[in-house]
Amino acid sequence: MSSAVKVQPAATTDSANWRLLACHNFVSQDVFVTQDRNVVAMCAARDKLLVATSRMSVEVRDLNSKGLLLFAFPTTDQALVIDYCEGANFVLTLEKRMTRSVDVFHVRAYFNWWVEHYNQVPKTREAGSEPESNGCDGGRRLEIVELPAKRHNLSCVACCRQAGTTLVAAGSAISVFVLKTAYDKTKRQLYNDFERLMVLEIGFVPASVYVCEDHLACCSNSEVIVLKISQDTESIKSIEAEAAEAATTGSHKKKQAVVNVPENDAIPDDPNYVQLRFESDESVEWVNASWEQELKTVLHPSCFPVELTLKPVGKARRKDLEDSDVLVLGPRVTPPDFCKVSVTVDPDTELVSSLEVSAIVLLYRNFSGRDSGPVIAFHWMPYYVNDSMAHPLTEAMSNAPKTTSFVLHSQIFTKLKTLACLISSEKRGYLYRLSDIPQLMSIYRYSKEAKSVAVDAFFLHALTFAGLETYTVPILYESKELIEARKTPPGKPTVMVGLRPFLGLKTLLMSDQHLIMAATAGNDPTMSSEASEPSCTLYSLMKPSMDQFFLDLKEAASMRKDDDLLSYINAIKHGFRLLNLSIALKGRYSCSSELLSVYSDACCILGDTFLKSESSAERESAALYYSLSEECIETVVNRILFFKGLINKAHLAKTVAQYIRMVCEQSAALSTKKLTPIPSTLADTILEVFSEECPEYLHRLVLCTNFTAFRSEKALGLLRSNLFDRRQSQGYAADSLACVQLLLQSGNTEAGKAILKTLPKEFLMPVLLEMHELVHRNQVLTPLGDLIKAARPDVYFSMLVHLRNNGTMPPEQIVLVLQHSASPQAEPHCVPMLREFLEATLSSKRTNAQAYPHLLMTLIRAYVGKMAPYSGSGSPQQVPVQLVHTKPPTLFGNRAPWLQELPPFLGRTVTKTCNQYTTTLNLAEYCICSNCWDELLRMQSLLCSDLLPGSLRPQVLELLEQSSLLESDNYMSLKVLCLPPAKALALLLKSYPSSVLGFMEHKFPDDSSEWVSLYTSVSVKLQAASKKKKAAIYKSIMEGALSYLSEALTPEQLVDLLPPGKQEYADYLKQCMERYQAKLLREKIIALGTELKDMM
Repeated sequence: MSSAVKVQPAATTDSANWRLLACHNFVSQDVFVTQDRNVVAMCAARDKLLVATSRMSVEVRDLNSKGLLLFAFPTTDQALVIDYCEGANFVLTLEKRMTRSVDVFHVRAYFNWWVEHYNQVPKTREAGSEPESNGCDGGRRLEIVELPAKRHNLSCVACCRQAGTTLVAAGSAISVFVLKTAYDKTKRQLYNDFERLMVLEIGFVPASVYVCEDHLACCSNSEVIVLKISQDTESIKSIEAEAAEAATTGSHKKKQAVVNVPENDAIPDDPNYVQLRFESDESVEWVNASWEQELKTVLHPSCFPVELTLKPVGKARRKDLEDSDVLVLGPRVTPPDFCKVSVTVDPDTELVSSLEVSAIVLLYRNFSGRDSGPVIAFHWMPYYVNDSMAHPLTEAMSNAPKTTSFVLHSQIFTKLKTLACLISSEKRGYLYRLSDIPQLMSIYRYSKEAKSVAVDAFFLHALTFAGLETYTVPILYESKELIEARKTPPGKPTVMVGLRPFLGLKTLLMSDQHLIMAATAGNDPTMSSEASEPSCTLYSLMKPSMDQFFLDLKEAASMRKDDDLLSYINAIKHGFRLLNLSIALKGRYSCSSELLSVYSDACCILGDTFLKSESSAERESAALYYSLSEECIETVVNRILFFKGLINKAHLAKTVAQYIRMVCEQSAALSTKKLTPIPSTLADTILEVFSEECPEYLHRLVLCTNFTAFRSEKALGLLRSNLFDRRQSQGYAADSLACVQLLLQSGNTEAGKAILKTLPKEFLMPVLLEMHELVHRNQVLTPLGDLIKAARPDVYFSMLVHLRNNGTMPPEQIVLVLQHSASPQAEPHCVPMLREFLEATLSSKRTNAQAYPHLLMTLIRAYVGKMAPYSGSGSPQQVPVQLVHTKPPTLFGNRAPWLQELPPFLGRTVTKTCNQYTTTLNLAEYCICSNCWDELLRMQSLLCSDLLPGSLRPQVLELLEQSSLLESDNYMSLKVLCLPPAKALALLLKSYPSSVLGFMEHKFPDDSSEWVSLYTSVSVKLQAASKKKKAAIYKSIMEGALSYLSEALTPEQLVDLLPPGKQEYADYLKQCMERYQAKLLREKIIALGTELKDMM
């Protein structure tokens, strides 16, 4: 198999940078010098600057205090590379020890590097070993952990900013170490430690490595490869099966995009793209889908898309893949193996196994073209988005230590919504979005050759020979609302917004709030020949806040508004998207009032702009921008109506209606300004607009908003006019329900009840299901809910059942609502609709009744309370509640037939019609209809079913004994169903022997030992029976037992059981012999058939 590399032509000049406005102004500029002129390496730690010098120390400078030197901590050897982990707060260094023979390298992590000078006595320990000191001063002394890496040929190191994962590169091998917290049992203390997870082998020697969460990047002067370490839950075989399936269907399974970026934002032509061509050297018959599918099985299903071209070239090759071939998680190309990545999991680690980890090649780019030049910078761009509406205390609780899903993930990995990276050469910068399918989002063409580049989520800064150039960054994360609002192209994403003449500088570094630049060795203007100590000059520029940048952008764009309106709109739109991104990254509660105020102003400006547009699509987006602002409703509506006479009245009315609808749909999360009460005159105007533009939404203003101004006589009149001469429908029911709410508010309850009674159930119930919060609020019925329950109990009950079935309300919550609506102290049988709801819920096939034991007991209490002559308090039984939904008495399953032999039925058939109008405790002599004994029949059905777990039966028996029901023989069947089978059988033999055979067939259909015990006990009772009637019953029981045993026992067992010399047992023995011989014959036939089948 061979491969060819094809570099596509560069993108057209349409993607070139275009300068819009020079509006990026730094807030302040500080100049300071280091103590050592030879600055070896630098990195930013939030708003602190760490400077590694040739004096084997690291200076810590405060950028917020004009570069003030706070302190310095020593390093063991000369640091060559320095990096910082914000999540674990440690400093990583690659250090070089000078020796005469060969250079020795060490990788060390410095914990507690901020301690006082007298506590900076370095104590170095190897990773994997326990600390020597006890825990009393462990957190107050400088702690150095040395990673077990090769000490020769180490080229670069890097650590993840949040997770602490560390990469160490030695040649083309990259070791991956994970940070973990270990526990010393002897000293009872926690300490930081590192463990080698795996070793990656790539196809070139990297000059620098980078890591962010589970993503890795390796860069040389001309090559960049970006990998994702994936943890697979299944074996490699399942991965190959998925890859084969994807090859057959022609598309890979893609994860659902967290963020939508329109396709027109991506640049289709990447000048550094590498196309892989696979050419099969088989004969013509192998050029088919099967060979292509076999080839694709060696590709990981999540690898970047490659184009496969299968052409025979006439060379011989074996048709099968050797079993000894190493599984390559990437394209199989030889030579060159530039995309081949091998993964070797450390055999000593227990964090992952070799079958769970794979390397996915997300991006491979080659920068060997003339227009690119060598790679000089690589930067991750992670977008950790905070919940905009979460309070800081809630956010802090959610950030508590938790177990991550993968060892390489940080504790805030779930907040990572988008990941991008910037790859920069001397002439070009390339911004790639890595989420889902990697895409080239922007190309930066610097005015001069770049020496250093820094980037954040908003701006790219390039230090070139022309000075410090600042460009905008495409918005790679937006909320769902803004994505839907983008009906028009967003404009060109790359805009130069600043150019400052900083010359003679070589290094550019970015912290949270500052941009740091370092002077070159020979061009330090602050150095004088009389200086006692050599030093290096550093420049610190404080970045502008996003609200200040937007104000500067708006001011600069306004100067060209009359000449180029489109440029003005694009500038404001891009500034607004930057503001929105800034709020998303910080969280709304953490944003300053100035930022929120400017954001609201930007929303209103865009709303005004699109409102005046001639495009209907842009006019529709105006309402969205108004709703995103934090202005109160009165201000926004008056702002829209201000354009009356300048814009079509219908357009204004439509915008007002759209805006109010959006506000109503956001009512659960409205800001304080939006909750400001609306004046009645303005509310009447809004009601009239809705009545004309969208009358189908008018009822929501009355029912679903928190603004009382909408619930007025004006609203009632408009609703009644909508109902005039309309047919019954769901919309008619919704408007009628709004009228009922207004009538109830004015005290006219009877009129509202009359309207409810006229509404058909099929139209009213969907409305109640959609707005069930109007009926229940905090587990309490609202006044409207009380009225609906009283006027339309059938609709109310059906609504409860549907809310439970669709998962909107759990059954426990509905039971609480029903109990509170009656009285919290009311007995279950006195709560309207409670029994019916429990029956409908527990008898449903979609409900696991055994998971709700308390609901089962509540239903049984309702049955017992209805059957008992008095309630638990001793007062006379209350009048039975009206039933709204009845099910047959056998709703839980059929009753056992032997229950008919017990009181009150005593072998008689239960009738459906009642012939008595009086009810007493003992009804046996009056009526045995299903109506008079309804609760008894239902409870028997429940106790005979499998819904009631055995652990609840003792509780049911105790409840029956407390209720005095068992004093009557009519309810003895309930006691029998609750007792253990042995005790129940003894009770039946004593009191109701005619039901014993049915009981045995129900409880012991396959237990011959119980039938033997029954035969023995009945034989004894038969001999002791004095009355002929009882003796006849015992004899029938014994005959039934012998009939069962003749089929269950062998002839020998039956002979041993029967008394000798009794001729009346001969028939049972004959039946047993015939059955046993038939069984033996059947077994022989089956064995012979099996033997013949095996012979064939």
